[in-house]
Amino acid sequence: MSPLSSLLLAVAAFASITDVVAADAVVSVGGRSITLPAPPSYERVDGKDPKMDQMRDDLLGGTNRYVARFEPAAGSPDAAHGREVTVQVMKSIERQEIGERTFLEVRDQMRREFKAAIDEVMTKLEPQIQASGKKAGENLGVEMALSASDMAVLGIFDDSSNSLGFTMAMKVKAKVGDKVEEQKVVTAGMTIPVNGRLLYLYAVSDFDDNSDREWAEKSVVAWRDAVVAANPRVEGPSASLFDWQQVGRSAGIGAAIGGLVGLFSWLAKKKKAS
Repeated sequence: MSPLSSLLLAVAAFASITDVVAADAVVSVGGRSITLPAPPSYERVDGKDPKMDQMRDDLLGGTNRYVARFEPAAGSPDAAHGREVTVQVMKSIERQEIGERTFLEVRDQMRREFKAAIDEVMTKLEPQIQASGKKAGENLGVEMALSASDMAVLGIFDDSSNSLGFTMAMKVKAKVGDKVEEQKVVTAGMTIPVNGRLLYLYAVSDFDDNSDREWAEKSVVAWRDAVVAANPRVEGPSASLFDWQQVGRSAGIGAAIGGLVGLFSWLAKKKKAS
Protein backbone atom coordinates (compact mmCIF):
# COMPACT_ATOMS: atom_id res chain seq x y z
CA MET A 1 0.00 0.00 0.00
CA SER A 2 1.32 3.42 -0.91
CA PRO A 3 2.06 6.04 1.79
CA LEU A 4 -0.74 8.20 0.37
CA SER A 5 -3.25 5.35 0.62
CA SER A 6 -2.19 4.67 4.19
CA LEU A 7 -2.61 8.34 5.06
CA LEU A 8 -6.08 8.46 3.51
CA LEU A 9 -7.14 5.36 5.44
CA ALA A 10 -5.87 6.86 8.68
CA VAL A 11 -7.75 10.09 8.04
CA ALA A 12 -10.92 8.15 7.25
CA ALA A 13 -10.56 6.11 10.43
CA PHE A 14 -10.07 9.24 12.51
CA ALA A 15 -13.09 10.88 10.90
CA SER A 16 -15.17 7.79 11.66
CA ILE A 17 -14.15 7.91 15.33
CA THR A 18 -14.90 11.62 15.48
CA ASP A 19 -18.34 11.04 13.99
CA VAL A 20 -19.13 8.43 16.64
CA VAL A 21 -17.97 10.65 19.49
CA ALA A 22 -19.80 13.74 18.23
CA ALA A 23 -23.02 12.00 17.16
CA ASP A 24 -26.27 13.43 18.49
CA ALA A 25 -28.62 11.17 20.41
CA VAL A 26 -32.36 11.29 19.70
CA VAL A 27 -34.38 10.01 22.65
CA SER A 28 -38.06 9.78 23.56
CA VAL A 29 -39.34 11.56 26.65
CA GLY A 30 -43.06 11.27 27.34
CA GLY A 31 -43.70 10.48 23.68
CA ARG A 32 -41.74 13.56 22.54
CA SER A 33 -38.50 13.32 20.53
CA ILE A 34 -35.57 15.14 22.15
CA THR A 35 -32.21 15.69 20.45
CA LEU A 36 -29.18 15.52 22.76
CA PRO A 37 -25.95 16.73 21.14
CA ALA A 38 -22.96 14.87 22.55
CA PRO A 39 -20.55 17.23 24.35
CA PRO A 40 -17.22 17.62 22.50
CA SER A 41 -14.98 14.53 22.90
CA TYR A 42 -17.78 12.59 24.64
CA GLU A 43 -19.69 9.53 23.45
CA ARG A 44 -22.94 7.93 24.48
CA VAL A 45 -22.38 4.85 26.64
CA ASP A 46 -25.73 3.77 28.07
CA GLY A 47 -26.96 0.53 26.56
CA LYS A 48 -23.47 -0.94 26.26
CA ASP A 49 -23.54 -2.67 29.64
CA PRO A 50 -27.11 -3.64 30.60
CA LYS A 51 -26.07 -4.80 34.08
CA MET A 52 -24.44 -1.47 34.87
CA ASP A 53 -27.45 0.39 33.49
CA GLN A 54 -29.72 -1.70 35.70
CA MET A 55 -27.57 -0.99 38.76
CA ARG A 56 -27.92 2.75 38.16
CA ASP A 57 -31.68 2.46 37.72
CA ASP A 58 -31.92 0.45 40.94
CA LEU A 59 -30.22 3.27 42.83
CA LEU A 60 -32.76 5.77 41.49
CA GLY A 61 -35.40 3.86 43.43
CA GLY A 62 -38.07 4.03 40.72
CA THR A 63 -38.50 7.82 40.94
CA ASN A 64 -36.32 8.98 38.04
CA ARG A 65 -35.38 7.40 34.73
CA TYR A 66 -32.05 7.59 32.96
CA VAL A 67 -32.50 8.90 29.43
CA ALA A 68 -28.90 8.98 28.21
CA ARG A 69 -25.35 8.99 29.57
CA PHE A 70 -22.14 10.24 27.97
CA GLU A 71 -18.53 9.57 28.99
CA PRO A 72 -15.24 11.03 27.71
CA ALA A 73 -13.76 9.23 24.73
CA ALA A 74 -10.64 7.17 25.43
CA GLY A 75 -7.63 9.43 25.74
CA SER A 76 -9.69 12.54 26.53
CA PRO A 77 -8.36 14.67 29.44
CA ASP A 78 -11.73 14.36 31.21
CA ALA A 79 -11.42 10.58 31.36
CA ALA A 80 -8.76 10.86 34.08
CA HIS A 81 -11.12 12.76 36.41
CA GLY A 82 -14.02 10.31 36.52
CA ARG A 83 -16.26 12.69 34.60
CA GLU A 84 -19.53 12.13 32.79
CA VAL A 85 -22.71 13.92 31.73
CA THR A 86 -26.16 12.42 31.96
CA VAL A 87 -29.85 13.15 31.39
CA GLN A 88 -32.75 12.02 33.58
CA VAL A 89 -36.47 12.62 33.80
CA MET A 90 -38.88 12.12 36.67
CA LYS A 91 -41.34 9.38 35.80
CA SER A 92 -44.38 10.94 37.45
CA ILE A 93 -44.19 14.12 35.34
CA GLU A 94 -42.52 12.74 32.21
CA ARG A 95 -45.63 13.33 30.06
CA GLN A 96 -46.57 16.66 31.65
CA GLU A 97 -46.48 19.53 29.13
CA ILE A 98 -43.97 21.96 30.63
CA GLY A 99 -42.71 24.65 28.28
CA GLU A 100 -40.61 27.73 28.82
CA ARG A 101 -43.60 29.85 29.87
CA THR A 102 -44.72 27.15 32.33
CA PHE A 103 -41.25 26.85 33.80
CA LEU A 104 -40.81 30.61 34.19
CA GLU A 105 -44.05 30.91 36.17
CA VAL A 106 -42.95 28.30 38.73
CA ARG A 107 -39.17 28.70 38.78
CA ASP A 108 -39.15 30.68 42.04
CA GLN A 109 -41.27 28.08 43.80
CA MET A 110 -39.05 25.29 42.54
CA ARG A 111 -36.02 27.17 43.83
CA ARG A 112 -37.60 27.47 47.29
CA GLU A 113 -38.60 23.81 47.31
CA PHE A 114 -35.18 22.51 46.39
CA LYS A 115 -33.53 22.53 49.84
CA ALA A 116 -36.54 20.84 51.42
CA ALA A 117 -36.50 18.29 48.62
CA ILE A 118 -32.84 17.50 49.32
CA ASP A 119 -33.58 16.85 53.00
CA GLU A 120 -36.55 14.65 52.12
CA VAL A 121 -34.60 12.67 49.55
CA MET A 122 -31.69 11.98 51.90
CA THR A 123 -34.05 10.76 54.63
CA LYS A 124 -35.78 8.35 52.29
CA LEU A 125 -32.84 7.35 50.13
CA GLU A 126 -30.36 6.09 52.73
CA PRO A 127 -32.12 2.71 53.10
CA GLN A 128 -32.26 2.50 49.28
CA ILE A 129 -28.52 3.20 49.04
CA GLN A 130 -27.77 0.44 51.54
CA ALA A 131 -30.06 -2.04 49.78
CA SER A 132 -28.63 -1.18 46.38
CA GLY A 133 -25.07 -1.53 47.65
CA LYS A 134 -25.89 -4.98 48.97
CA LYS A 135 -27.51 -5.93 45.65
CA ALA A 136 -24.50 -4.66 43.68
CA GLY A 137 -22.24 -6.73 45.92
CA GLU A 138 -24.32 -9.83 45.26
CA ASN A 139 -23.99 -9.20 41.53
CA LEU A 140 -20.22 -8.94 41.97
CA GLY A 141 -20.02 -11.96 44.25
CA VAL A 142 -18.62 -9.92 47.14
CA GLU A 143 -19.87 -8.41 50.37
CA MET A 144 -20.42 -4.69 49.79
CA ALA A 145 -21.61 -1.86 52.02
CA LEU A 146 -22.34 1.46 50.33
CA SER A 147 -22.95 4.84 51.96
CA ALA A 148 -23.02 8.58 51.24
CA SER A 149 -22.22 11.34 53.72
CA ASP A 150 -21.42 15.06 53.97
CA MET A 151 -23.97 15.77 51.26
CA ALA A 152 -24.34 19.49 50.69
CA VAL A 153 -25.86 21.90 48.22
CA LEU A 154 -22.97 24.21 47.29
CA GLY A 155 -25.24 26.78 45.70
CA ILE A 156 -27.52 27.86 42.86
CA PHE A 157 -25.15 28.88 40.07
CA ASP A 158 -27.72 29.48 37.32
CA ASP A 159 -31.13 31.09 37.70
CA SER A 160 -32.16 32.13 34.22
CA SER A 161 -35.68 32.34 32.83
CA ASN A 162 -35.57 28.83 31.35
CA SER A 163 -33.31 26.85 33.68
CA LEU A 164 -32.26 26.34 37.28
CA GLY A 165 -28.71 25.18 37.97
CA PHE A 166 -27.41 23.85 41.29
CA THR A 167 -24.27 22.16 42.57
CA MET A 168 -24.06 19.31 45.08
CA ALA A 169 -21.15 17.52 46.70
CA MET A 170 -20.90 14.39 48.79
CA LYS A 171 -18.48 11.83 50.11
CA VAL A 172 -19.13 8.28 48.99
CA LYS A 173 -17.75 5.16 50.62
CA ALA A 174 -17.84 1.53 49.64
CA LYS A 175 -16.63 -1.36 51.73
CA VAL A 176 -15.93 -4.34 49.51
CA GLY A 177 -14.88 -7.28 51.62
CA ASP A 178 -12.16 -5.89 53.91
CA LYS A 179 -11.26 -3.02 51.59
CA VAL A 180 -12.72 0.45 52.10
CA GLU A 181 -12.62 3.11 49.39
CA GLU A 182 -13.74 6.73 49.65
CA GLN A 183 -14.09 9.54 47.15
CA LYS A 184 -15.60 13.00 47.15
CA VAL A 185 -17.68 13.81 44.07
CA VAL A 186 -19.33 16.96 42.75
CA THR A 187 -22.46 17.17 40.61
CA ALA A 188 -23.74 20.22 38.73
CA GLY A 189 -27.40 19.82 37.80
CA MET A 190 -29.62 21.79 35.45
CA THR A 191 -33.42 21.62 35.45
CA ILE A 192 -34.69 22.76 32.05
CA PRO A 193 -37.78 22.52 29.82
CA VAL A 194 -36.93 21.09 26.39
CA ASN A 195 -39.54 20.68 23.65
CA GLY A 196 -42.32 20.67 26.24
CA ARG A 197 -40.70 18.17 28.61
CA LEU A 198 -38.78 18.75 31.85
CA LEU A 199 -35.24 17.39 31.74
CA TYR A 200 -32.53 17.10 34.37
CA LEU A 201 -29.02 17.53 32.95
CA TYR A 202 -26.00 16.63 35.11
CA ALA A 203 -22.22 16.93 34.89
CA VAL A 204 -20.28 14.80 37.39
CA SER A 205 -16.63 14.77 38.41
CA ASP A 206 -14.31 13.52 41.12
CA PHE A 207 -14.01 16.45 43.55
CA ASP A 208 -10.32 16.97 44.28
CA ASP A 209 -10.29 20.77 44.19
CA ASN A 210 -12.42 23.74 43.14
CA SER A 211 -11.44 23.36 39.47
CA ASP A 212 -13.60 20.21 39.38
CA ARG A 213 -16.61 22.19 40.57
CA GLU A 214 -15.93 24.88 37.97
CA TRP A 215 -15.68 22.23 35.26
CA ALA A 216 -19.02 20.70 36.26
CA GLU A 217 -20.87 24.02 36.30
CA LYS A 218 -19.42 25.31 33.04
CA SER A 219 -19.95 21.98 31.30
CA VAL A 220 -23.62 21.66 32.19
CA VAL A 221 -24.27 25.28 31.13
CA ALA A 222 -22.61 24.67 27.76
CA TRP A 223 -24.56 21.46 27.32
CA ARG A 224 -27.83 23.19 28.21
CA ASP A 225 -27.18 25.76 25.48
CA ALA A 226 -26.45 23.02 22.93
CA VAL A 227 -29.58 21.04 23.87
CA VAL A 228 -31.81 24.13 23.68
CA ALA A 229 -30.40 25.05 20.27
CA ALA A 230 -31.00 21.53 18.92
CA ASN A 231 -34.71 21.35 19.83
CA PRO A 232 -37.94 23.27 19.09
CA ARG A 233 -38.81 26.06 21.51
CA VAL A 234 -42.16 25.36 23.20
CA GLU A 235 -44.02 28.01 25.22
CA GLY A 236 -46.23 25.53 27.06
CA PRO A 237 -49.44 26.14 29.01
CA SER A 238 -49.83 28.47 31.96
CA ALA A 239 -48.91 26.84 35.23
CA SER A 240 -52.32 27.94 36.54
CA LEU A 241 -53.97 25.27 34.38
CA PHE A 242 -52.81 22.39 36.55
CA ASP A 243 -51.73 21.64 40.11
CA TRP A 244 -48.20 22.92 39.85
CA GLN A 245 -47.69 22.84 43.60
CA GLN A 246 -47.61 19.06 43.39
CA VAL A 247 -45.72 19.01 40.11
CA GLY A 248 -43.24 21.59 41.34
CA ARG A 249 -42.60 19.62 44.50
CA SER A 250 -42.10 16.49 42.44
CA ALA A 251 -39.74 18.32 40.11
CA GLY A 252 -37.64 19.47 43.05
CA ILE A 253 -37.45 15.95 44.45
CA GLY A 254 -36.56 14.58 41.03
CA ALA A 255 -33.74 17.10 40.67
CA ALA A 256 -32.44 16.24 44.13
CA ILE A 257 -32.50 12.50 43.48
CA GLY A 258 -30.76 13.02 40.17
CA GLY A 259 -28.12 15.09 41.93
CA LEU A 260 -26.93 11.86 43.52
CA VAL A 261 -25.62 10.68 40.15
CA GLY A 262 -22.12 11.23 41.54
CA LEU A 263 -22.76 8.34 43.90
CA PHE A 264 -24.16 6.16 41.12
CA SER A 265 -21.27 6.97 38.81
CA TRP A 266 -18.66 6.23 41.43
CA LEU A 267 -20.22 2.89 42.32
CA ALA A 268 -20.47 2.02 38.63
CA LYS A 269 -16.75 2.72 38.23
CA LYS A 270 -15.99 0.46 41.20
CA LYS A 271 -18.05 -2.27 39.53
CA LYS A 272 -16.31 -1.77 36.19
CA ALA A 273 -12.86 -1.83 37.81
CA SER A 274 -13.63 -5.11 39.53
